[in-house]
Amino acid sequence: MPSPMVAWQQQLTYTGSMSTTTPTTALTKTPATDASPELTQIERGLTTIVRWGNLPRVRERFTAVAGMDLERASYSVLFRLEEGPARLSDLAQRVGVDISTLSRQVHHLEAAGLVGRSVMEEDRRAALLSVTDEGRDFVHRIRAAKRAAITEMLEHWTPDERAELGRVLGRLANEMVAFGCRER
Repeated sequence: MPSPMVAWQQQLTYTGSMSTTTPTTALTKTPATDASPELTQIERGLTTIVRWGNLPRVRERFTAVAGMDLERASYSVLFRLEEGPARLSDLAQRVGVDISTLSRQVHHLEAAGLVGRSVMEEDRRAALLSVTDEGRDFVHRIRAAKRAAITEMLEHWTPDERAELGRVLGRLANEMVAFGCRER
């Protein structure tokens, strides 16, 4: 039986090898029209990246640097609010969760001093949520920890390789956002 570290590395190791099963499209569960080796390699690479980002050990490294731990779902709420203040209903739409779920997450962020509420002048019944100075500092520390990890992972890459990765990932991110906004 492998050690926990070896098992963890095996779980995350991306081999780029091809599956013998027919890929299906994510939303329709029908066979994919392009089962090319490139598509399979991209899908597996993205799966590895997402899996890595969700590992408790990785999150613990970032939160140790930031000095505070949050529920995983609270991170996306805080990072979205850092883009600018929002009403609860607007934030729920931006984050992609229902208002009752978001209310609980916002409550935890408020209790931690990372998010605050203010009354909106145009509608005194509505509250505007915003990131506090402490919340902004927390976001900056998390981002700095992520950049440090990326720097370490890419330290053997050439500047041209890093630039190409940034360009391609930026393009993919834009396509993913556009895909998520399309009507079915």
